[in-house]
Amino acid sequence: MIVLFVGILFLVGASFNVLLLVRMDVRQMDFMDGILIGQVYYIVLPMLFFLLTGVVQISGLFLGYWLYDDLQGTAVILCGLFLLPLLRLLLPRSSLHAPDTSDPRIVGVMVCLFLATGVLSFALSGLGSGGHWQGNLDAAFGNPLFLPTKFAANIARNVVFAGLLYAVVVKRLRPASAIALGAVLALFDLVTTFNRITAVYLLLMVLLILKNRPWRMLLVGGASLTALSLVSGWWPVFRGLATRQGYTIESFARAWDLTQRAQADTMGTLDTALNGVFESSNLVVLNWIVNNYGTLEQPHLVYAMFLRPLTVLLPGSVWPDRPTTMSVELGSAIAGVEGLALNSTVYGEAFANFGWFWPLGLAAFLAGAHFLFRALSPQARVVQMMSAFVAIAFWRFDSSYLGCSAVMLGLVVAGLRLTRAHPRRPPVPLFQLLGDVR
Repeated sequence: MIVLFVGILFLVGASFNVLLLVRMDVRQMDFMDGILIGQVYYIVLPMLFFLLTGVVQISGLFLGYWLYDDLQGTAVILCGLFLLPLLRLLLPRSSLHAPDTSDPRIVGVMVCLFLATGVLSFALSGLGSGGHWQGNLDAAFGNPLFLPTKFAANIARNVVFAGLLYAVVVKRLRPASAIALGAVLALFDLVTTFNRITAVYLLLMVLLILKNRPWRMLLVGGASLTALSLVSGWWPVFRGLATRQGYTIESFARAWDLTQRAQADTMGTLDTALNGVFESSNLVVLNWIVNNYGTLEQPHLVYAMFLRPLTVLLPGSVWPDRPTTMSVELGSAIAGVEGLALNSTVYGEAFANFGWFWPLGLAAFLAGAHFLFRALSPQARVVQMMSAFVAIAFWRFDSSYLGCSAVMLGLVVAGLRLTRAHPRRPPVPLFQLLGDVR
């Protein structure tokens, strides 16, 4: 009976989310649309599988979430499936009848920022000289320049695909050209960081380009997610070995050979495949928060979720007792590893802050974020698309990510306004400088 009840509620809530996205006009995409896209990707799709198996586990932490036994955690997810679409209906979008005030230079700026921060963070990590990717990152954080560079790179690798999507929507780029450029950027990020998430942002951009061609969108989405799940089975082993003997082709080839030998041991479980694609381990961490509410060494109070985005760039020496990063607190509490970050979807931080009043707290927080990104440039559709992609990424981070993203987008928007040409000599769009691709 419980299985049937949960299944029916899930399907109704999931359909509510999908229906709003089907009706969405990509030209009007904003922060709350990104929240719904993230919910469908990070919650609905993996839960379709886990509702059948009844369990999702993190083998490395010996931690699991049994959907039909851990009903409190399941209740949070089911509530969210209805809460977030309702919030989308209540919060306004920009009007299609209003003039689009987007500065066309912002797309080129984000591409340049993506490449510049990627190259700089790669150089500061020392990965080119070899070593383990995670160990090099940990050591690089001793350099005061590395943290802001990684913050900027993490945001740029996300919003750059929103910029390419905007260029397609306003017909400055052909879809094929935008997808090809996006693939190059994703490959660049993969080679310099061994991070798979850029491929997910690229896939979401492609699916949004194909939104009005549903059968083609479903075919591309199904094939891509299948391929990503297969890659995710062996990718963690490969990236752990790839640069141990230096950043060379020979080192990569040796890592590939060793990965192939270990492939039988690293593949074969649904949890492994889905976690690599949908980061479904975040559902397990969410369930842990619900079952262990109030047990964190530094409990998140009501204000912390709102305050952390405002203080994320404030040095610890200025305010030693500022609210700490939620994901790092979880890593310490669950795994006992200092510095380990474990994420818990957007629900986890809200529940840790507000307990069973989390729907009210999360609704207020998301509404505030929605209006904050609207305030950056209300009628600039490219900025609102970028805020949508920020919202998608928010599902795998915590509230501090929104603070960093708002600051960076705000600085870029302000900088472009200050450097805007005289009204009699309007700025030349980047794509005209490069040759308009049609």
